[in-house]
Amino acid sequence: MHHPPAALREVRRVLRLGGMLRFVEHGLAPDEDVRRWQHRLEPMQKRLFGGCHLTRPVVDLLTAASFTVTELDVFYEKGAPKALSAHSLDIAVPG
Repeated sequence: MHHPPAALREVRRVLRLGGMLRFVEHGLAPDEDVRRWQHRLEPMQKRLFGGCHLTRPVVDLLTAASFTVTELDVFYEKGAPKALSAHSLDIAVPG
């Protein structure tokens, strides 16, 4: 997603009345020490993995696009380094 605000606006536009957005996205870790590593590793991550970001603030992006997050589970993918495996499982509705 090269321009998250535009992509989320489009999702909101096409979401049917009463619909919800469900997704898993990696983003900022819940732990400060891990976030520091994410910021250090992100330039390399973006070059090696097609522009993939480790530090996107998922909930902030949803809120800015007029979504309300109704469920949120932040977790680390098992068996992977924490700096590369922070995910959030979200359910959001147009606010």
